[in-house]
Amino acid sequence: MKPHEKAKIWRERRNLTREQLSDLTGYSVIAIRKLESGFRRRAAGEKHSEWVWHRYQMACAGVEAQLKAGRKFEW
Repeated sequence: MKPHEKAKIWRERRNLTREQLSDLTGYSVIAIRKLESGFRRRAAGEKHSEWVWHRYQMACAGVEAQLKAGRKFEW
């Protein structure tokens, strides 16, 4: 399974909309849609770099921790 497929399944399994994930991560809804499609620009066939995927995974890991803790992260 490819990273973009895993990302979408992860979000859907947690019953999060793209809008909710956007609020929790700071990524725009459009950015999440592009990440979940697997392409930065579909017409050009440009895929996201490994660094972009790493950064997005870390943001989603933070969301996962918040969901498990039942509260939002606070400094």
